Amino acid sequence: QREEMSEAYRKGIAWGDAKQKTFELINAELAVARERYDSLVAQPQKIEEELHAGAAKARSFATPFMSRIRDAAGLRRLG
Repeated sequence: QREEMSEAYRKGIAWGDAKQKTFELINAELAVARERYDSLVAQPQKIEEELHAGAAKARSFATPFMSRIRDAAGLRRLG
């Protein structure tokens, strides 16, 4: 692809044509990710479930860690 574009530049490829070829290359590279995105967006409930699961996982790690940090810094709950 690089050699093909280098040759096109040597032959005087127009800016619009170069831009179109670049778009086509990027568009092809992103096709799989775009399909995955479209699949996820079509299932908002699944996204919500995954976000809640991720939050619970993060909370299970962060809560004890933040408790240790508060103790180390001398910050304790009032009450």
